Amino acid sequence: MRVPRIVAAQRLQTWLLIAALVSVALIGLLVMDLTRNLRTVVISETNKSLLNASQELTQAGEAWLAGHRESNPGDAEADLDLKRVSYDILRSYPDVEGGFVFNGKVVGHSFPSYTEPGSNLRQPSNEHAAVIAAMVESRATARPAHRILQDGKDLVIVSVISRPDGKLSAWCLHRLINFSDSHELNKRLILVGVMLVALISIGVVLKLSFNMQRGFAAIQAGLDRLRTDASHRLPEQDHELSSIVRAINSMAEGRQKLEADLRREDRLRVMGRVVAGIAHEIRNPLNSIRLTIRVLARRLEGEPASQEPIALVTGEVDRLDALLRSLLVFRTDAAEKIRQQPIQPILDRTVALVKPHAEEQGVRIQAARCEEVLVFVDGDYLQQALMNLMLNAIDASTREGVVVVSISQDPGQLRLEIEDSGPGLTPEQEERLFEAFYTTKPGGTGLGLAVTRTLLEKMGARIEAVRGSRGALFRVILPMEQPA
Repeated sequence: MRVPRIVAAQRLQTWLLIAALVSVALIGLLVMDLTRNLRTVVISETNKSLLNASQELTQAGEAWLAGHRESNPGDAEADLDLKRVSYDILRSYPDVEGGFVFNGKVVGHSFPSYTEPGSNLRQPSNEHAAVIAAMVESRATARPAHRILQDGKDLVIVSVISRPDGKLSAWCLHRLINFSDSHELNKRLILVGVMLVALISIGVVLKLSFNMQRGFAAIQAGLDRLRTDASHRLPEQDHELSSIVRAINSMAEGRQKLEADLRREDRLRVMGRVVAGIAHEIRNPLNSIRLTIRVLARRLEGEPASQEPIALVTGEVDRLDALLRSLLVFRTDAAEKIRQQPIQPILDRTVALVKPHAEEQGVRIQAARCEEVLVFVDGDYLQQALMNLMLNAIDASTREGVVVVSISQDPGQLRLEIEDSGPGLTPEQEERLFEAFYTTKPGGTGLGLAVTRTLLEKMGARIEAVRGSRGALFRVILPMEQPA
């Protein structure tokens, strides 16, 4: 089976999203690794710069000692001289400060990036402790020593060269502003948060995409089944395709109802053609039989034993004549006499006609009145339709029950409702109620409601059957304006 373009496009989007998800994950790993290595790289480069500066200071200190053998490096004059030496060397190293250590005391301390030559500088105790510790290590190992300490948000890197037999030890220091572990941790946390949001977003889009694909597959399968099974309905969806599924199911229900109406219309057309062909042949013999029975009844009027068979034959002839009149309603060439007229007189005549049957059944009729309302109908057709509905309602109601006839108006139409006090309608009855020859009454013909619907539709009216509050409810909707 060929995959629809929209499904293929959705699958392509899914694979692209998966590729984006993998790419974001890899980028995140690379960035986190780069962030983790950034501290090591910065410290390594700083140590190299400080080592070079320390070596130059060591050479300069040895040269100064060689030229001032009698001088004491701890004197104020010697300290000032050593400051000029360290200043000339460290000004080539931005943000680096340094000097010498003599007998545990810092001398020749200068910071060319921020101070003038000969300035008095004071070394903090933590930096001094780091310099002394590095000097002890360097003198013991005869190798340059480094120290790293965290000072608040700043990172302090110290480099010291101290020869075992030397008087002066050279030291350099570089302070990295806002280079704390917590600061880097915050950056990493922010990065991880951004990555998680991106991953979650992509994951949600992927989930929606998979749901859409499953929904498309279900719709495709449902449409294939609808081709052969008009009663099938697509399962409900809980995502963006739910409106499409509801629309398809609604169209399927409309299609099924339309097909049922078309089948009914076909049956009615066939019935109309058959009735038109045989009506003349049936009614003429019936009239002859009726006339003959009347003649026999007059001749045998004095014989009581013959009265019952004659009455029975007469009743059967009348029943066949009523059945034939019901069938003639289905003719498509029957003329309607639609005109604007009040509804109340038609309703009053109908109630008067069915009232004796209601009293016989012990049922009360409660009919509303609407004196001045005009409707466009065929009076005879409407009276026959309402009579069929009221008789059915009386037969369905229990003894001492009530048949309620109510009237209400909508824009351009009148709603007339007839509700019985019976057991109501079953789902099967609701579906087949207006089919010709379908009946649940013993001895019924199944033509009453089919005739009623046909009569109303010929006038541009319509009928609905629903479950009422007490029993079955039939709603007749009549036009109050001239039908198009």
